[in-house]
Amino acid sequence: MVYIKRCFIVLLMVLPFILFFSSCKNGQKTKDDAIKQKVITQTSDSSQSRIVKLNNKLFSVPSPYQAAIFINDQELPYNSEVLNDLQTSHYNSTFFRSANLGVYGADMAYITLYEQSPDAMNYFSVIKGLAEKLQLMGAFNKSTIERIENNIGNQDSILQILGNTYRSADGYFKDNDQEHLACVVISGGWIESMYLMTHLGEKVNDALIQRVGENKIPLDNLLELLAPYTNRDKDYEKLVGKLLDLANIYERVSIDYAYIKSETDPDNKLTKVQTRTNVTMDRATLHEIKEKIGEIRAFIVKGEAV
Repeated sequence: MVYIKRCFIVLLMVLPFILFFSSCKNGQKTKDDAIKQKVITQTSDSSQSRIVKLNNKLFSVPSPYQAAIFINDQELPYNSEVLNDLQTSHYNSTFFRSANLGVYGADMAYITLYEQSPDAMNYFSVIKGLAEKLQLMGAFNKSTIERIENNIGNQDSILQILGNTYRSADGYFKDNDQEHLACVVISGGWIESMYLMTHLGEKVNDALIQRVGENKIPLDNLLELLAPYTNRDKDYEKLVGKLLDLANIYERVSIDYAYIKSETDPDNKLTKVQTRTNVTMDRATLHEIKEKIGEIRAFIVKGEAV
């Protein structure tokens, strides 16, 4: 039952990020839109599923909940000190407000998994405040706030409400030609997830090397999504530059894939392709990745050049 519950919650957390990907790629539709055959590629453990094929192009950034699951599986105690500060008054631009909307979303996934109700309420209030400054009023109406307050101890309900909230935010970005902000939200969530994984606890093991190494591909996806906006202003340029530095470190990481026999459902025109991944990375490279993630995260949460 725990396994099934996790799969359900992962789905709730993944959906908003899939929608944000759609927002980032808006306007790039092809004739393949008409193809009904869907192909889903995932690891053999469905709780780690994270690759979705949309319009003949793969995009993959793990849900923040996957990082929280990994941390919890390492039997690490809850530590609120590593989370982003609740003070947001220094986020004076849409770039930093959007990036930290993603950061706080990842923090909420961690908080909710550990069932820390007081922190969950505080961090939701911060998310609400940032959303209001980004004019995402529809995503955080009175009804949503009341549902959060009434379900604060219910992990599944909180994550579902958050999923709906981020989907509403995505709709606003698309309707107002602000796909670039959707991409920044994704970036903030990914960076914070990586930060939590690499900075909670000092233990380095094969599981951490595997999980951090697997994020080489999502990083490439982030860079592709952000590329059209690199010259939008100095903050976008700095973020992309720092992510490129991280990608250069990841060049020393190798990933091998072993494909398991696919499963086909002819009636629903659905093919499920399962894979196993094996990461090769030395500890020195892991340390460099950790340090660079910390640098990028500092740039985002401080709201200024670092």
